[in-house]
Amino acid sequence: MRTIAADLPDLSLGSSAAEVRRWSLLFVVVGVRRWCQPPQAVLTKCPRLLLEAGELMKQLPGSTGALRAGPGTVIEGRELDGYELFGGRVLPVEDPAERPVFRNITLRGCAVRDCFFEGALLEDVLIDGLTAPQDPHQRVLGCAFHRVVLRGRISNVTLLPDLGPWHAGLQPRYRRANGEHWVELISEGDWALDISGLTSGLDFRSAVPARVVRRDPETQVVVTAEQAAGADWRSVPGLEKSLLGVQIEFLQSSDHRDTILIADKSAPDRARQVGMLRELQRIGAAQPD
Repeated sequence: MRTIAADLPDLSLGSSAAEVRRWSLLFVVVGVRRWCQPPQAVLTKCPRLLLEAGELMKQLPGSTGALRAGPGTVIEGRELDGYELFGGRVLPVEDPAERPVFRNITLRGCAVRDCFFEGALLEDVLIDGLTAPQDPHQRVLGCAFHRVVLRGRISNVTLLPDLGPWHAGLQPRYRRANGEHWVELISEGDWALDISGLTSGLDFRSAVPARVVRRDPETQVVVTAEQAAGADWRSVPGLEKSLLGVQIEFLQSSDHRDTILIADKSAPDRARQVGMLRELQRIGAAQPD
């Protein structure tokens, strides 16, 4: 596998157009720019470092080797604080064994815009606060996770278990590969995702089997496919029209085994959301803790 372990070049507001173009490398991950202005200004006044899908690249300063995109790429050893990630295209490959890997990555207080993120493996990753535009949400599709921690406020991000319909031909391969990955973690007593430190809600959509997820039992409960198929959950006042109800309906219409309902700890109606979770457990429409 090819490994990328480079710091990004330092572009300032005075960088020339030629300098920006020189670093407009074709690359699989994402563009990154420092938040050198307040959030409301950063979208137009900071220089962009565009990194998009392509072939053989120039070597960034501090890189251990030439940057390449495509099957077998590994991106590791990055720590970004207050960056915007934009315009990236991380897409599935023909053989999931050669999918892009993101390892030993830390993002703190970052934002994401206009990115596709499908079919990757995230390993030893910490995301502490992440925002995306209200419309559309940032969708993370068909990815495998291993010791990935999501904490703080994660806003407008949806985790989905399958690839998008435009990659329907690859879907059986990724389902099989991800299923084998989850079984391996379970057999080794390992875990995939830790969401216990979230201070917000999260649109989870059966993205990871509950058995390999570390969660906060007060605000995050498991609903199985059998429980979603029953009508009891609809009797909980306000649930059916909430995001929690949407997640149950998604599970009901899928062939996945379970999902995790996540109350938003920062919401004004937190107590109401938590109350709905307790009522689901009381009537047997969610798993007890």
